[in-house]
Amino acid sequence: MFSDLTKRPLNPGAFGDRPFTFLDAQAQNDLANITAIDLLENGDRSARENWQNQQLGHLLRHAQARSAFWRKRLPSRMINHAALKYVPVQSRQDIAAQTENEGSLIAADAKTTISSYASTGSTGLPVKVYVAAENGYYTLIRSLAQYFINGLSLDVDRTQIIPAISLAKIEKKSLAVETMSSWAGPLSKVFRTGQARKIIHQYDDDALVEELLKRPAGYLVCANRFLDILMQRGGAEFIKKLGVKLWLHLNDYRSPEIVEALARVGIPSLSNYSAGEIGPIAFECIRHQGYFHVAHSNVVVECDDETTVSYNGRSLGRLLVTHLHSFATPIIRYDIGDFAEVNKQCPCGHDGPTISHIYGRGKHFLRHPDGRLLPFYLSTRTLLEVLDFKECRFRQDALDTITVEIGGRESLTLEEEQKLRYLVHKATDAVFTVDIKTVKEIDWSGSTKRLFFTSTVA
Repeated sequence: MFSDLTKRPLNPGAFGDRPFTFLDAQAQNDLANITAIDLLENGDRSARENWQNQQLGHLLRHAQARSAFWRKRLPSRMINHAALKYVPVQSRQDIAAQTENEGSLIAADAKTTISSYASTGSTGLPVKVYVAAENGYYTLIRSLAQYFINGLSLDVDRTQIIPAISLAKIEKKSLAVETMSSWAGPLSKVFRTGQARKIIHQYDDDALVEELLKRPAGYLVCANRFLDILMQRGGAEFIKKLGVKLWLHLNDYRSPEIVEALARVGIPSLSNYSAGEIGPIAFECIRHQGYFHVAHSNVVVECDDETTVSYNGRSLGRLLVTHLHSFATPIIRYDIGDFAEVNKQCPCGHDGPTISHIYGRGKHFLRHPDGRLLPFYLSTRTLLEVLDFKECRFRQDALDTITVEIGGRESLTLEEEQKLRYLVHKATDAVFTVDIKTVKEIDWSGSTKRLFFTSTVA
């Protein structure tokens, strides 16, 4: 529930000192947008769906007008939101073809800045999309809005742990720490906020623990694999000692055992569901674990029951996501690569589509020959820094060997092979044999979700 703003601690200089001014202009804009997001996502359903239909119509007409690729996929007549059900499912290959042939569908000018984003690739096919500055702003403000929606204080430190996602950072092979006095942006001028700390982890677990012990973590934002490291150091009591007030889980498979262990020592857990090429997709219900309220202000989510998997006794449909603000690279009925149930509303009473029983978030661990588990941090984004490919897959089917399949290449040059082995060893351990195979197409028949990395021995 959106918290009462008057109960949030304010800074002494929270209000503006100029005539006809209440708040700093940027802070007022952010607060207005956060309030609008809450109204849209948690208010009247018919008003929300009316807004979404308008946004869908804008996106579909834009794609039809600007793109030959989309004109082939959309009805030739004047279209509105109702045309969505006739649009073919969009694959990663479709996105790659559209961006390669047409580039951005928004022209960059003095008012509009366009940049590109390459996904990290939890599946083996990298996805490059073009994004406008507005997309980046929305992602930031929607993330911040969740603290208001869940009634979480801003006056708490926020600590984020992430892996290295570039070749340069991988080569450094050391912990890196970035700090800021606040994590709430312009709103820190109004509300009292905690400090922000971003830790880039590079396999040095001792350095990670040493850094975390320097000050209370507060809100700990990270993937499950980092909690595994901390749990091995001393269990849930050790994590409590680190001053963790809430674990905000991102990206990978979340262990129910860790969630339960943290709950026993008074540390709640929440998870977010997102994709780099789209931004926020859904946020976990604060009252019902495993149920995710769709970020209605950003996406429309469908469940394709014609393509299903059976998981834990349930038949789960393929998730299709339409990104309402994807004007630079339209993402319409996109096969995200995951399976789930989509319910009309949440058990908590939230009146809007809710995702549950998500299947597809994988565990990313290597088994070291000495028995240790190593998190696997490589991504398609990093690999593209050293060689070109259409798709790729990493497998550990033997304890001492990592097999790399490079799709869309007949062969690699000696230099490319050397760079690839160097990168794999830098990101893992030189003890592994790196077996590189080039194939015209990777055989994904054994994997409904085309996982970038799997280990049968971890």
